[in-house]
Amino acid sequence: MKTLIVAAIRCFLIFTAVAALSIVYPASVQAVPTTYVYTGNPFTTVSGPYSMNDFVTAMVTLASPLGPNHDLNAPVTVTSFSLSDGVQTITSGVAQLDFADFAFETGPTGLIINWAVDVSNLTFPSGEITTFKLPNGASEDVGEERFPDPGTGIIFGAPGTWTTVGAVVADTGSAFSLMTLTFMALGLVARQFKRAAASPGQSWQK
Repeated sequence: MKTLIVAAIRCFLIFTAVAALSIVYPASVQAVPTTYVYTGNPFTTVSGPYSMNDFVTAMVTLASPLGPNHDLNAPVTVTSFSLSDGVQTITSGVAQLDFADFAFETGPTGLIINWAVDVSNLTFPSGEITTFKLPNGASEDVGEERFPDPGTGIIFGAPGTWTTVGAVVADTGSAFSLMTLTFMALGLVARQFKRAAASPGQSWQK
């Protein structure tokens, strides 16, 4: 009997440790790099090399997913980006990036509902790409090549849409580690009770 009680205490301590780890792990699986993709509508006003078949697209990777009700003025950590307007492409890897500004607002489900994205490149070809949709309803997509063939593509009042490509998933490494610990705990539990059952009966008093 005493052996069974000792085994039960050990099992309780093991499961307590696993439960504690299950609380710690979620804090580390939140920061999953997540990619958001924007697809705009064709320009309605064009000049230079732009045509009405061109439109703004963007791929922006953040260090962690945007949560529900993210404020437009709250900072975000952009790890990489690539924007195109059909004529030029500006990425985070260009040598002379003039500026890159990113702001996002999300709704209750974490979907992007308003945004302000503006990037400018000083290298060849030189230009700027902008897309925004503000809470007041104003929206605009602009592609502007400054050199070598100056021109612009613009569309007002017809914002595109954002989708999530990098699915927000749990950290499989952490999940696997936790699962491994759980199975180890179950194995120890089985072993403890097996030994307790196999040992001679004991009383509290010898």
